[in-house]
This record gives sequence, structure tokens and C-alpha cells, in this order.
Amino acid sequence: MKQYKILLIIADGLGDRPVSKLHGLTPLEAANKPNINELLKNSIAGLLDPISPGIVPGSDTSHLSIFGLDPHKYYRGRGVFEALGAGAILNDGDIAFRGNFATVNNDFVVIDRRAGRKLEEGEDLVKELNDKIKEIDNVKVKFYKGTEHRVAVVLSGEGLSDKVSDTDPHYEGIKVLESRPLDSTLESKKTAEVINKLTRKIYEVLNSSEINKRRVEKGEKPANIILLRGASHYVRLPRFKDYTKLKAAAVSATALIKGICKDLGMYVTTPPGATGGIDTDYNSKAREAIKLLKEDYEFVFLHIKATDAASHDGLIEEKIKAIERIDSVIGTIIDDIGRENIVIMFTGDHTTPVELKEHTGDPVPIFLYVPYPIVNDSIKDFNEKEARKGSLRIRGLDVINILLNYSNRAEKYGA
Repeated sequence: MKQYKILLIIADGLGDRPVSKLHGLTPLEAANKPNINELLKNSIAGLLDPISPGIVPGSDTSHLSIFGLDPHKYYRGRGVFEALGAGAILNDGDIAFRGNFATVNNDFVVIDRRAGRKLEEGEDLVKELNDKIKEIDNVKVKFYKGTEHRVAVVLSGEGLSDKVSDTDPHYEGIKVLESRPLDSTLESKKTAEVINKLTRKIYEVLNSSEINKRRVEKGEKPANIILLRGASHYVRLPRFKDYTKLKAAAVSATALIKGICKDLGMYVTTPPGATGGIDTDYNSKAREAIKLLKEDYEFVFLHIKATDAASHDGLIEEKIKAIERIDSVIGTIIDDIGRENIVIMFTGDHTTPVELKEHTGDPVPIFLYVPYPIVNDSIKDFNEKEARKGSLRIRGLDVINILLNYSNRAEKYGA
């Protein structure tokens, strides 16, 4: 029996709700998707609950689930994945945080949680921080540039804990929070104290930075603070190949996703022009996926962040454009690889309604194309409403098993 290669495409934040400016259509309904809809002719489709019905997933927990690992067991916080994806090499006991370069006033009130989101000076700011902040109270500190406004911060030393609260208030117009211990241990108390001292030192360095002075002169907001959240200690994940038998590769420009895939043991690549934003080079990502599929990788994961970035910023037309560009990517890959040679699954990791601008627990549409005759679902267009007519209603933890089955790679369970 022929075994087929697998292409899993996840459009971050793909799912949506009816949009008033689209006269009740969702962006998926409004988008032109000729390649996707052609694949539907020999596909099964339906709805995916990334974790469980009604659970609002983060991109980290949803990807763990989709990759076959129960997040209730394996998730320990986002910071570790952000750090790994940004290039950190972590050791046992290290505490990692995800963070945003942000803008605050003199009273530490948050003016912009993302300092304008697109931060061209991010690498230079990280270098300045690493040059000027080596340690706090004998705890080593290291900064790593992430995607756009994002940054990872790693603490290394004795007696640290990840049981500490965020400094990110998650809303603008509120003061930066003091980190506090979340349990009664000395380790948590020490770590919270280090974080609070570090936050003030970061502000001191960034607020006086010549880089930020130039940003202000250009009419841009200064990136004068880092808001920290998602503290986690490093515990290595199981190897993807060990529990799937698949040699896997991932194409992504998003630090969080790259970190998860690296820790799973996948080969991870970011092709030229891939940004993790709405300005990403879709053709470059398509070419990279094609290259990997032509090599000896049996599973290729292609992550596209643009749909989620557009949703969080309320950019309706940009989300539609992103979906249409993803459709073009799928067409490019099929034209080169041949639809007779590959199993393709397309879905999102969560729903991010473009009018709400936040994640919700709504299910996400999903379809699976196979290159041989199956009892297909009679769906003519891939969107949230039509997907409800399909045969699939699955959780993220079901995805890998379904892909193994339809690629003829599943092993019998039992005698």
C-alpha cells in the first residue's frame, strides 16, 4: 500500500464570525478560494475544536494539541517556546518569559502594548539590553528578539521558579503590573523580586536609548518597556518522530511556533521574506514547502500567521487577502508536487473574529484532501457555515491520527 507524504497547513486565527461590513459573511466566505474548493471535491471536511468545545485556545496550547500532545499534560507556559523560537538554548531550571516591546508614560501607564507592532529597531534594542543588563541579584538575564514587537527573556540561576505573575496588564491605560509570587516558596518570592527590578532596569535603559529618541523624532512611539508574561521552566517535549514515526519539517516565521516545532525535534526553517505578519512572502513559503516535500521529509507543516495578525488588528480586507494568498500557496504546491502524491490538511489553530480582535472558543473549519477515492463530503465552499455540513467534528488531539490513517501510515491498535 502506497504511503503518501503529508502537508499540514495552519492559518493562524483562521476561524471567524459573521462580519457586519461583509453583510454577514465571514472572511472565509468572502474570499475567493478556487484551489481549496477544487480540493474539496475529494475531501472530508467539518469542524475542529483545537482543545475541547468552548475552550479558548492560545496558539501554543492549540498547536501542542494538533501535534498530538495533550496540553493539559505538557503545557507549562509560553515563555519557553518563545525563547526557543527566538534562538535561545535552554538548560534545566531556566525560566523563560514571552514579552512585548511596549510604550509607557512616566507613570508606567501602558500607552501601546505593542509599540506600534512593527519594530524595525528590535534587533538593535535587544543588543543594547544584552550589553547593559547582564544580571539582576546574581541571576543572569538574556534577551532574544522575536517576531515584530515580541521578545523573549530568559533568567538563569539558582533558586528560581516559574510560579510568578505577569507584568503585562493586557490592556492599555493601565499601569505595568508588579510581579508577585503565586505560591509561598522562597524561589517564587525571589523570582518576582528579580522580575520587578529587571522591569525598572529595562525602562531605565530603553527610555534613555538613542534608538528610541530617534523613533520619537520620527513621530513613532518609543519601545521603552518590556511587558512580561507566560513564565515557564524548561522541560523537554517528546520527540514528534518517536510517537508518529514521521520525519518532520516546519516552515514558520513566528517564534512561538518555531519554538514548539524545534522542541518536538522537527527541522525548522524560515525562508527569505517570511515575517510572521501580513507582509509575509507567501511565494517564498510555498517554495520552501515544495523543497521539503521533495526531500525525504514525510510530514511538512506550513504555518501562516497573517490571518491572525489581521484579525487582532481588525483588518477585514487584509484577512480576506491573506486567505486568498494561502489559496494561491496551495495551488502553487499542488501544481509542483502533484495532487496525486500528497495528503493535505488545512485548518486554523483557533478562531479570531476580526470584529472582536481576540481568540474565542468557536470551532475552526477543517478539510482533509486525499489523492485516492474516498466517501467525500458534499461541500462546495470552505467556510465556517458549510463546514457544519461535513462529517468531521474532531479535537486537535485527533489530527495526527487522522493524517496517519489517510496517508496509509497508521499502525493497527490491538491484535
